[in-house]
Amino acid sequence: MSELHALAVPLRTALDRNWRGFIEQQAQISVARQKSCGANPEWLASLPAYIDTRLALLPTDHEPVFLHGDIHAGNLLLRQEGGRWQVGGLIDFGDSLCGFNEYEFVAPGVLMLQGDGELQKELLLAYGYTAAELDIELRARLMLLTVLYECSDLRKYALRLAPAAIHLTLDELEQAIWTFPT
Repeated sequence: MSELHALAVPLRTALDRNWRGFIEQQAQISVARQKSCGANPEWLASLPAYIDTRLALLPTDHEPVFLHGDIHAGNLLLRQEGGRWQVGGLIDFGDSLCGFNEYEFVAPGVLMLQGDGELQKELLLAYGYTAAELDIELRARLMLLTVLYECSDLRKYALRLAPAAIHLTLDELEQAIWTFPT
């Protein structure tokens, strides 16, 4: 991911979805999306305030990066080097856009590493974060981006943790999904 994000941002074309407009649109439709996914009523009632209190955590002056938007095991190409498997490339750029780099952590975070704080730490440290940066503010930004993710389904993410997790509050769900803070 850090190598992808270090590439020059492609020309402002279809990949430039107007990041701020994209985030605002996702915030506006989040309750309807979660309702269609069968989210519990407490989440639906508290989502607007949850989003409003966290939107200020997203920087407005970030340097946009090229985002794959859907990094998970099915989109990784592997190669063997020196007897070890390594990521050799990515496929399926259908969800690509230019924007804030932390959006890229959502798909691997909820599709591959959800709830595994040690693997989340390793991913974030390998990307370039310091241990001191792995704090509750980063967790709050990642959960906000999880809520605003184009394919967000909080009920599905909760069920992956445990059936009873669908009854957690949004704050509890945030802590259960993003467990890396020390």
